[in-house]
Amino acid sequence: MKTKLKIRQLKNRLLKEERRRRTNSPRRRRLRRALLLGLLLLTALAVFCWNQRDAINLYRYHQAETLARQGDYGAAVNDLQQLAAAVSDSPLAPRSLLLAGQLLEFNLRQYQQALLVYLRLVRDFPRAQQAVAAQRRAAAIYKQRLHEYSSALTLLQRLVDAGVDDADQIRYQIADCYFLLENYEQARIEFESLLKSDPESELLPEVQYRVGMTYLLDELPDKAAAAFAEGIRRWPGNRFALESRFALAGIYEQRDELRKALAELKKLQGHYPEAKVLEHRIKQVRRRMAKKKKAI
Repeated sequence: MKTKLKIRQLKNRLLKEERRRRTNSPRRRRLRRALLLGLLLLTALAVFCWNQRDAINLYRYHQAETLARQGDYGAAVNDLQQLAAAVSDSPLAPRSLLLAGQLLEFNLRQYQQALLVYLRLVRDFPRAQQAVAAQRRAAAIYKQRLHEYSSALTLLQRLVDAGVDDADQIRYQIADCYFLLENYEQARIEFESLLKSDPESELLPEVQYRVGMTYLLDELPDKAAAAFAEGIRRWPGNRFALESRFALAGIYEQRDELRKALAELKKLQGHYPEAKVLEHRIKQVRRRMAKKKKAI
C-alpha cells in the first residue's frame, strides 16, 4: 500500500513539473506575447475606428453648417436630422437637432416643424445642455406663433423647476400667459409673487404696472389705482411709472374727478413718449371740466 501511494505521489509531482515546464517553454511564451499583441492591436483598431467615426460625423455637421451659410436651409435641416438619427448616442445628436430647429424657426419660418424638432430634442436628450435652449424656443413658438398659451405654460414651468438663471424672466412669461388666457386673477397672483420673490429684478416696474392692469380688467378700479400709485412711488422715473400715471388719470376721469385727472396728466408733459396722445387727453379733460362748469 505504501509503495502504491509513493508511486501516485511521484506521478502527480511529475505531471505538475511537466505542466510547469510546458508553461514556461519558449513556444508558450511566444504564444502569450502574440495573443497579447493581437489584443492590443484590436483595441487600438477599435479606438481608431471610433475616432474616425466621430471625425466623419463632425465633418457631416460642418457640411450642414456650410449649406446653411449658403442659404440652402432645407438641405441643411435634412442632413442635420439624418445625422442626429445616425449618432443618437453622441453629444452631436442634440447639437444637430438644435441647429435644425433654429433653421426651421428663424430661416424657413416653419414653426410647427421647428416645434416638433425642439420637442424631440427635449424628449430624447433631456439632460443635454441643448435641451434647455430647445425648451425655451418651443415655449416661445407655442406662445408667440401658435398662441397655445396652456402648452407654453407647461414648458415654462418646467424651466422654472429646473432652476434656470433667468427665472424672473420665465416667471414673467408665465404670468403673461395667464394674462393672455384672460385669467387675470391668476396672472395677478403670478405677478405679485414675482414682486415678492425677486426684489432686484429689472422687470419690477413693468410687473407693478401690469398688476394694476389686471385689477382694471377685473373691474376693480380702486385696487388698480393703488397699484398704479405704488409703481409711481417706487420707480418715479421709469417708463412704466409714466404709463401708470396715465392709467391713474384715466381712473380719476372715470370717477369724474377731473381736477385730479388733469393734475396727473400735466405731470406727464415733457416726459410721456406719446406727446400727441397726452395733449389730446388733456384737451378732453379740459372740455369736460368746461361743460361741467357751465352746467353748474
